[in-house]
Amino acid sequence: MRHSGDLLRVLGSVAGAVAAAVATGSAGWAVAVGLAVWIAWGAFEFRSFARWARSPLRQPRQWTGRWHLVATALAHSLAGSRGRSRRLLEELRWLQRTLDTIPDGWIVLQRNGVVEAANQSATELLGISHRQRRNLIDLTRDPSIVALIEGDVEGGIVEVASPVDESRRLELRHLHVEEDRSIILIRDVTTLDRLLTMRQDFIANVSHELRTPLTVVMGYLEMLEDEKVDKKTLRSILGKLRPPADRMKALVEDLLTLTRLESSPMPSEDDLELVNVPAMLESVVNEARQLASKKHSIALDAQPGLVASGVPPELHSAFMNLVTNAVLYSPDGGVVAVRWHRRGEAARFEVEDHGRGIPPEHIPRLTERFFRIDVGQGRARAGTGLGLAIVKHVLRRHGSQLHIESELGKGSRFYFELPAIASGSTHSTRNLHPAAAEPDHATVPGALPTTSP
Repeated sequence: MRHSGDLLRVLGSVAGAVAAAVATGSAGWAVAVGLAVWIAWGAFEFRSFARWARSPLRQPRQWTGRWHLVATALAHSLAGSRGRSRRLLEELRWLQRTLDTIPDGWIVLQRNGVVEAANQSATELLGISHRQRRNLIDLTRDPSIVALIEGDVEGGIVEVASPVDESRRLELRHLHVEEDRSIILIRDVTTLDRLLTMRQDFIANVSHELRTPLTVVMGYLEMLEDEKVDKKTLRSILGKLRPPADRMKALVEDLLTLTRLESSPMPSEDDLELVNVPAMLESVVNEARQLASKKHSIALDAQPGLVASGVPPELHSAFMNLVTNAVLYSPDGGVVAVRWHRRGEAARFEVEDHGRGIPPEHIPRLTERFFRIDVGQGRARAGTGLGLAIVKHVLRRHGSQLHIESELGKGSRFYFELPAIASGSTHSTRNLHPAAAEPDHATVPGALPTTSP
């Protein structure tokens, strides 16, 4: 309506000028009328263009002459700018999404320490948000972070506990990017610290385990340096050197076995064999009886014909470690029951003793390296502390896991399950391990070293 009013006013002015020119018959008036028409029309188009230019996102009108060219050029320029802005905005969003997927956190700080930007990981690790626009020192209130931001930390790296979860350890690195901006990189080093601690503990445990037998050996060697040692004493000393030497040998063999199990790839189909478990268990029980006292009773109850698929030396090591563990941690005269039976689609192996039992707080740690329970008996302390760790890794390589049930004063039960295969099936006649043909044989060729935990 506003455009129509302007047009009517222009046309009215033109009509008046034309009427005046006709009435007077003057050429000057004709020129004036023409100029008035041209100026009035230009003013009209200019006002229309000015109104459009206030919101130039809509399609421009079809003006004549220069205003149409100007409006068209401006519209094209704005359309191009809008397209570039949309592309830039999309790229910025993609960059933000990409940075948010990085597990390490980053924070952009202004010169005064105010958080300007941060990714999702930084928000989760430090519990902050760049939308707060607050100083990082005020948000964390950690003296180490304060020293890092102020440049008082050599190397620009500190390690702190996460404000969100104190059990997590964070490494913060301060990098200067521009004169008025810097970046804080944040990395969760909880797992790395745990691995470093495990390595240190492992080295300390190995050193401790070797120190005792080495001390014994060195003591006896010093006695042998005495030229006055007679043959009887010499023979006695040599006999006493055997136990610490055997202990160091067992420790080294178990460490090598454990390292091989941890570093080797999972068994392939070519590595698996059908193992006659009842025959293998009979061999294991015969070996365990040699370690047991005369008052011990080891009972074997194995379902005939129930075989399993696995790596024979590894399964033999797992069976042997569990049985000897039950013997060594049972008082003299205790009964140790060894069972192998089908349970649904699985075959279960279990060892049950009637020893002193295990405190509940120790059960989760039984499969850790060198973890042993001091039951106050030298025999129970004779193992290397690696037996159950070996069992855990053997079972992991066979898709199973060790379960432990215990009650103080009544005993313990260790068990695991493997896929059951009946000896009468078509699969059980292929690659049957030789243990089936030699049930009375006391050892399995290539068996892994066994130890008591």
